[in-house]
Parts: sequence; C-alpha cells; structure tokens
Amino acid sequence: MNFELCITINRPPSEVFTFLRDKDKYPQKEGSPVLVLDKTTPGPPGVGTCYREVVQMLPFYRGEILSEITHFLPNRCLEEDFKGAGMHGHLAYHFIPKRDGTNLIQRETIHYHGVLKLFEPVIRIVLFHRLQDRLKDIKAILESGFSW
Repeated sequence: MNFELCITINRPPSEVFTFLRDKDKYPQKEGSPVLVLDKTTPGPPGVGTCYREVVQMLPFYRGEILSEITHFLPNRCLEEDFKGAGMHGHLAYHFIPKRDGTNLIQRETIHYHGVLKLFEPVIRIVLFHRLQDRLKDIKAILESGFSW
C-alpha cells in the first residue's frame, strides 16, 4: 500500500523539519490514533534514532510500532522504517522550499501481514484520510505560531 501526499505550509523548511524531527516532544491531538510516542534512544535525533508508538489502528485493534530513522538531512529529508502491529513499512518526508514556505511531501509504504491483510481495503481508506488530516493539523499548528 503506497501513499503520497503534499501540503504547503507557510513556514520555512527548518521549522517544519524541526517539528517532525521532534515528534515525541509535543502532545497528540485528542482523538489521535497515536496513544503513546516515546523516543527510545538517547541523544539528539539522527540516523539510528528509535521510537516506540502505541496506536489505535481500528476500533478493535491496538498495536505497538517500532521505528528507526534511516535518512536524516536537516531541512531537506527525514525518513524512517517501521514495523509491528501486523505490518512494516517506510515513511519519508521531503521539505521543498517555496517562496512563502515549504511544500511538505509525505511518501509512505505499508505492507500488512496476517489478519490485517484481509482488512487492507478498509485500512487504506481510513488511513488515507487520517494521513491527510494529520498534515492539515501540522500545517495549522505551525502556521498558528507554535513554538517549543
């Protein structure tokens, strides 16, 4: 299952990159499928940094996802591999400078295993909308003047 989404955020690439790089430092929005998000390796984020997430995948399915940053080019590219909860995949963010901000491109590939494979058509629809909503939330937060 592959997704590619793009959104323009009226903030410089450095701010958008920092927000996604430090994803474990801000609270999740109410109703978010992410129930827990912890950085599990010490030090600043970079290649090799690992995270643990507990997510509500479907109303009846909660799982743990472990991820690791695999590509890290400040203000340009942030990628990670993830596995768990009956799936594995790859997530890539690309930060394209624009005159008034950043085009954020999200590419995600997910492979489901076992019982989840049976629900892939439903998961695709639900996940696509959640990914779109998440990018809109990131845009709203950053354009509102959010600061650490």
